[in-house]
Amino acid sequence: MNKYQKIAWFNLIVIMTTIIITTTAIAIEFRIRGYSTIGLWFIGILALLKFTPFMFKKPESRSGVVCDERDSLIRKRALSFAYTTFWIVFVLLSYLLFIIIGPKNSVPTMTLPLMAFGGALFMKIVCSVAILVQYGRGEKDG
Repeated sequence: MNKYQKIAWFNLIVIMTTIIITTTAIAIEFRIRGYSTIGLWFIGILALLKFTPFMFKKPESRSGVVCDERDSLIRKRALSFAYTTFWIVFVLLSYLLFIIIGPKNSVPTMTLPLMAFGGALFMKIVCSVAILVQYGRGEKDG
């Protein structure tokens, strides 16, 4: 397993753990109090994603090569796929929000930052999955 696969797995584990813990905390507090404010504090777990460059910094081989052309191509394809799917999903969800709320009503203020935050998480998840899928295909083919 190379550096980018490790980073992709780490990203997926951290994001899924954050989603599970945050959803659980919100559900429990909502059940007890009728509203929830504590869930936003658990999003701080995502700060671990900023430490990936430091955690997976060491070269894997004795020659000191961190990645080759294939690794760079896989990473570029994954980022391109994540960027494309983000915009498709973002535009579709924006239209869906317009259809649900209607032209005469307004969008709550909290919706826009949540859309940006959700979009960033969506891109990170799609990019990580795309990296893992591409490496999985490469091992089976060659």
